[in-house]
Amino acid sequence: MDRLVVLYSRILSLAIFWAIVEGQGQTSPILHCLYCSNVALSNLNRCVTLTECADECYTDTQVQSDGSWIKQFGCAKKTACVSSQGVVGKRELSSARREFCKKEICNTDVKHFQAPSATPCGDVSANDCRDPTALASICSDCDLAQYCRKSCGLCRDHGNTWYENVVLFDYDPVHKTCRHSASVNPSICKSVTEQYNRVVPVINNNTTLNAAHAKHDYLILAQPDSYLNLHFRTNGEPLTNLQISGCKTTGLGRVDILLNNNTIVESYNQTSKWDLGWQIHKLHTNQYLNVQDYNLHIRKDATSISYGHYWLSRIRLESVVVHHSHH
Repeated sequence: MDRLVVLYSRILSLAIFWAIVEGQGQTSPILHCLYCSNVALSNLNRCVTLTECADECYTDTQVQSDGSWIKQFGCAKKTACVSSQGVVGKRELSSARREFCKKEICNTDVKHFQAPSATPCGDVSANDCRDPTALASICSDCDLAQYCRKSCGLCRDHGNTWYENVVLFDYDPVHKTCRHSASVNPSICKSVTEQYNRVVPVINNNTTLNAAHAKHDYLILAQPDSYLNLHFRTNGEPLTNLQISGCKTTGLGRVDILLNNNTIVESYNQTSKWDLGWQIHKLHTNQYLNVQDYNLHIRKDATSISYGHYWLSRIRLESVVVHHSHH
């Protein structure tokens, strides 16, 4: 996989060129962040909800008295300074820490997806930072702690490699529009074709179950044989995750999701029945090595029949790019 990711980083250089040549001028898809509360290590894989974000992604880590931790994931405006609760060694300021990042779903693992700083991490006032008495006071104040970043344990250890999630396409099946990250070759969006059966579009919607639905247009998959099929062609990028904005109504409204006949989700009913929302589905990259042509099939009740509707608003496919530091 790593070799394929490195190859993709070279492909992206050409993609940037083509984006300029074609003069897309399109707005990149809005940032997505992982969005879950009170997640323990044992339940980390169950955190699959995403939120659209106009600010930055964050992760809150709360260390418990037994050494375990609880995490919160979401989107917020980055604060210049987050108060600490005292010094705990040189690795952590406190048992609570909030980390921010600006890239697509980077809060799944901030360190993994955050580029290292080009500025060496050190202490501005070396003498004060070496004084244990002064240091306790300095590190307990988040503004003052910036002068003793190294001694207060604010430095992060980075390797020479970090990663970036990119949007290969963010497709609206109602209006048949497509967006992608600026670094992605626009040919992927141009390749998308759509086939459907017994699907009803809801456009300029104002009279649905509640006010939350009124801001979205969507397709209704109502019958056991309702389906949407997308065909698209990539440039060999590794596929890492599929994101669906959908909603089940009362009666479950299950769907089955397949990519090139590989089952991604079977009888999928985990979405809310009160609002359209984003959820992430991780893909097995090795299943799609050397594959460029794809069919994504979303079908109502292919495996087992349920009642109710499934509402489908958007479909998003992502890849990952590797970056190497040169300093």
